[in-house]
Amino acid sequence: MRQHQSVAAAEIPPAMPLGGSPAIDRADLALPQPWRGRRLLWVDDSRPLLSLYKSVFESLGFEVLATSSPDEALEHVSSNAPDVAILDYDMPGMDGGMLALLIKDRYPVLPVILYSGSTGIPPTAHHWVDAICAKAAPREELLTTIELLSRKASAALGA
Repeated sequence: MRQHQSVAAAEIPPAMPLGGSPAIDRADLALPQPWRGRRLLWVDDSRPLLSLYKSVFESLGFEVLATSSPDEALEHVSSNAPDVAILDYDMPGMDGGMLALLIKDRYPVLPVILYSGSTGIPPTAHHWVDAICAKAAPREELLTTIELLSRKASAALGA
């Protein structure tokens, strides 16, 4: 069973790396940001990590809908039209694979990324997601994946 830390978002140091990458600095913000204004739905049961992801990706120009509730995530998908859904795999109640299945059943074109540190993702989960990114991978891998999948979805929708 996974132990949860009770760390407030304010206690997370601003230089904490995300996905093995160095912290964001002003040079990062000066780079071209083709994703500016894209809406991400981010689902993770770790509230401190969720707060960190939201802060980091909003500083890069994304709009981030963050939740630790799979049920709330499904509501966000139907009411807020995210461009990409990013799901943790290991969550209590409903894992990321099952949530991906429910999202894809209702919104098959919405790109879904499993963003996980889990080594126990079953092969069946791969059928319901568009990509899997390791939390330990460099941030650029996730950014590239988001951009490629959102372009592919836009093309599929004729946008």
